[in-house]
Amino acid sequence: MIQPMGPDPLGWFKAPINSLEDMKKLKYRSPPGLVGEIFKEMGVNAVAMPGGEIVPAAQRGVIDAAEWIGPADDMALGFHTVFKHYYLQGLHQSTDVGELLINKAQWTKLPADLKAIVEASAMATMMETYSYNVQRNAVALDRIKNEFKVTVHDTPKDIFPAFIKATNLVYDREAGKNPFFKEVLESQRTFAKLVVPYWNKINGLYYNLGIESPNAK
Repeated sequence: MIQPMGPDPLGWFKAPINSLEDMKKLKYRSPPGLVGEIFKEMGVNAVAMPGGEIVPAAQRGVIDAAEWIGPADDMALGFHTVFKHYYLQGLHQSTDVGELLINKAQWTKLPADLKAIVEASAMATMMETYSYNVQRNAVALDRIKNEFKVTVHDTPKDIFPAFIKATNLVYDREAGKNPFFKEVLESQRTFAKLVVPYWNKINGLYYNLGIESPNAK
């Protein structure tokens, strides 16, 4: 894995929403594949389309809301020109990542030192790109709010449990059809059961401090 983008917001809306029921009334551009199935399981009218088609579709009234990547990349495509409400917290993609794919036969021929260089370089891109994107998205969000007068909202809380419930249904269904998917899913769930309680506790402090700080707004 290389070059993570960070968490994807729930996305952009033409009008504010206060609940999952409000979101169900809209046509929403979501990622394709399993994520799209999850939103549909929730009752959301989710459609997939390439990034370059989202803003034109919104201008024509084909869609009412959309997600893409994050503040900086979304602003580059002009999302802020057609949507004036932005919901930051999303569960559908905790991060986007790139891949470095290497032919296995060629990889096995490399000496140990060259393998170590490739592995260290890939790891370095993970840290460097993530830090870079946190900063550029923060700058973009500030412009979106103050320069382009977009209202930034917290996502309605009832969307989260509905998303988790739908995710488990879709993933369990897929695991029943795909043995490798089942193997990966079980590994992830075992890892999460151990790690997530600790991670939430240790990070909760920083979240609360940030909210309470007079400089956080």
